[in-house]
Amino acid sequence: MAFRLTSVVLGIAAAGALIGALLFGMRPEAQEPATPKDDVTPAELQLYIDVYTTMQADHDLTLDQVLATKNVSLAEFRNVGRRIQQQDRLVHKVREALTAQAKKRAEQIAPMAARPAGTPAAPPPAPPQQ
Repeated sequence: MAFRLTSVVLGIAAAGALIGALLFGMRPEAQEPATPKDDVTPAELQLYIDVYTTMQADHDLTLDQVLATKNVSLAEFRNVGRRIQQQDRLVHKVREALTAQAKKRAEQIAPMAARPAGTPAAPPPAPPQQ
C-alpha cells in the first residue's frame, strides 16, 4: 500500500512539474526582452524610412539602386527591416512617416490633376517688347 501511495504522489508531482515547465517555459515572444543585437538605432530607422520614401517618390527605382546611393548592402538593409518588424512601435513609426510623405506628395499632385487636360501650368511668358 505504501508503494502505491508513493507511486501516485510521484506521478502527480511529475505531472505537476511537466505542466509547470510547459506553462513557464513557453512565454509569448512579446514578453521576451530585446537583445542588444536586435535593437534598432535611430540612424537605422531613418535609413529604412529614407529608402522607402525615395522609392515612393520614384516608382522606377529598384531597392538595389536606392541602397547603392546609401552605401548599404541588401543583406544589411534586410537585417534592419527584420529587426524593425519585430517591434510594433517601430513598425507604427515607419507607417506614420511613409503615410505622411504620401499625403504630402498627394497634396502637391492634386492641384495639377484638377486642371483640365491641355491647360498649361502657367501662362506662357509675354514676348519681349521692343
